[in-house]
Amino acid sequence: MLKFLWISFWGKSVKQRRSRMGYLFLLPSLFFVTLHFIIPTIYNIVLSFSEWHIIRPLEFVGFEKYIDVLTSDEFWEALSRTLYFTLLSVPITITSALIVALALYRIGPRKGSALVRAMYFAPVVASLTAVAYIWTWMFNPAYGLLNEILKFFYLAPIQWLNDINQVIPSLSIMYIWSRLGFDMLILMSGLTAISPDYYEAARIDGANRWHSFWNITLPLLNQQLVLVCVVEIMMALKVFELPYAATNGGPVNASRTLVMHIYETAFQWNRMDEAAVASLALFVIILIVTALQHFFLSRKIHY
Repeated sequence: MLKFLWISFWGKSVKQRRSRMGYLFLLPSLFFVTLHFIIPTIYNIVLSFSEWHIIRPLEFVGFEKYIDVLTSDEFWEALSRTLYFTLLSVPITITSALIVALALYRIGPRKGSALVRAMYFAPVVASLTAVAYIWTWMFNPAYGLLNEILKFFYLAPIQWLNDINQVIPSLSIMYIWSRLGFDMLILMSGLTAISPDYYEAARIDGANRWHSFWNITLPLLNQQLVLVCVVEIMMALKVFELPYAATNGGPVNASRTLVMHIYETAFQWNRMDEAAVASLALFVIILIVTALQHFFLSRKIHY
């Protein structure tokens, strides 16, 4: 009987046994994903079609909450600020990371190069909350380091986080500083994977450095560039810790991002149903943007 059960579960062939053993090792991960992602997502969808109350059961209301959220000025203002932050931060972050990666690749394994790479990567290890507190001190208009530098050069001090027109660019500086090292490391791994034979053949054909960069380096870095684009846009659209710790959404809600709007709607105003709709809208935006990036940016390169 036990032998029959053993053969029924594991199979007779070695291929069947290996396949089922693989599924067995996947069970802990599948349980974690189900518990922390699939079940909350399903509940969030159900909640978005319901009237939520802290003590009463859910009441189905159809698309009423979707209409309330999508016609709300607060939602669209928070989304516009988030998109502004993303469009300002992500291109500069990726471009700066590419420049640094090319410079470090050009330096090669010289003495001190490992320390330089570690210095660029160090901010990635720190939490965004710690980054926010560090830069809040540096941006302080009264005694901050950056304004002291401006005073040294007889320049007028800047309000940084205290001005509604300067707060998003100031937060972008924080974000770029904290994320540059991660992108640099990904791009460095892509650069080291490019065979030097391509550059040697290009030099023999008379190509200069710009031609080699445009026709060899960038195409062969396509996978890494698409990866950092996807990751950085996702991170920027979901940004929460930086504005929450640095400005708490101020001044006058000028740095109140979409995730901050979702957080306050759910946990300060106790409107879980509307927060569920806003979070689903953010999920759809990230999904569409990611799909478009893969469609328009991904290229198969063959040399």
